[in-house]
Amino acid sequence: MPDIGNPAGFDVATVLTGSGLTLLLSAAITRYGDQFSYSTAELYGLSGGVFVAVGVLFGLALVVWGYR
Repeated sequence: MPDIGNPAGFDVATVLTGSGLTLLLSAAITRYGDQFSYSTAELYGLSGGVFVAVGVLFGLALVVWGYR
């Protein structure tokens, strides 16, 4: 039986959650970005780096714990 939540080799819930977080972060940077000493591009870069780091660490944790 096919996995409804994983129809194309990726988890749909994870993709939708990640997309939603990205849109919320983009809206926050657009709205409040001028209050920081960093430029908008730097804020996008920093937040992207944080998302990548968290994703890699979470993925490694899943592998270590035997879930992947």
